[in-house]
Amino acid sequence: MFSRSKIGGIGLALASTLVFAQPAVAAPSVQLVSGHTTVALSPDLLNALGSLGVTPDNVLPGGLNPTSTGANIVFPIPTGELDAAGPKLEILHSGGLTLTAGGTRVALTSFIIENIGSSGRLQLTGVVKANDTIVGRIPLFSIRLTQAPEVTAESGTTAGRLTVRQARLTLTPRAAETLNAAFGLDGVFTSGFPIGTARIEARIRDLDG
Repeated sequence: MFSRSKIGGIGLALASTLVFAQPAVAAPSVQLVSGHTTVALSPDLLNALGSLGVTPDNVLPGGLNPTSTGANIVFPIPTGELDAAGPKLEILHSGGLTLTAGGTRVALTSFIIENIGSSGRLQLTGVVKANDTIVGRIPLFSIRLTQAPEVTAESGTTAGRLTVRQARLTLTPRAAETLNAAFGLDGVFTSGFPIGTARIEARIRDLDG
């Protein structure tokens, strides 16, 4: 089972992800072994897609679900790495999202939440395909944490859980440019456009300790 000191060290260090420039408390790294990220899509996004005649859909094994306030989309987490000493993280996802209007279909898949290759900035990157032609992997959404991540131990096991609530996703300049170009739009999507609010729930284990 995770020791109290390890859990405490990881939790305290993760709190500094709210401001990445602050020094972190050293703690061991752990692996994400399962979980999911749920994004409640913003009314701004849903209204924009509706007015443009763009239909969103899920890429399996992701799911797109109606809610009382709009819709959310869920992406499974098969694996990932978390090093609280940085803090550094990489969370891989399966599934994705498609946006279709007329004869144009844009697919966003293979999402990765990370701050390893982005100078400490937390972001979500993804593979973009336009009508089945790969455009590339680009930074899609900037992520701003509004609450400190939580790490808890699972009683009677060698595993724990990572929970991140109310993480705000906004469109990056590159993603805005890509979407406008794909659908022939003139500046409809802009940098900072609100995408939604994410909740990350993942099971973690120290597999290489």
